[in-house]
Amino acid sequence: MPPDDYPGAASKHVLDGEALLAAGRFDGAGYLAGYAVECTIKTVAQVEGNLLRGHRLGDLSRSALALVALPSGRTARYLTNPNLTTLTYGDPPGWKETMRYQAAGFVNQMDASNWVAEARRLHDEVIVQMRLNGDLR
Repeated sequence: MPPDDYPGAASKHVLDGEALLAAGRFDGAGYLAGYAVECTIKTVAQVEGNLLRGHRLGDLSRSALALVALPSGRTARYLTNPNLTTLTYGDPPGWKETMRYQAAGFVNQMDASNWVAEARRLHDEVIVQMRLNGDLR
């Protein structure tokens, strides 16, 4: 079985999140933004030769940052935020994977816009730059 395509999934979720945001579908946009961030963080770990599990963005960020701090770390140059992402996990007002079960209107326009912008920032700083530098195939 081939490895999970975290970079491809991150790219797909960013684009879909932006499209949903433009269409006023804030719940879907916010939901996909969180998954784009998750997949970008998991890309960092994958490039470092590790696998991260789970959805809690704070835990994933801390784990990825620990990996890039190792002497063998190859991806630290791609991380500009000391916390890796500004997107928080949990209540309130953070992203969580269980928001897919909430009623329409759970995510407001401001949160969706901020989350999609953060997903785009992280994607471009990590995934796009890794591709340009040859760290991703």
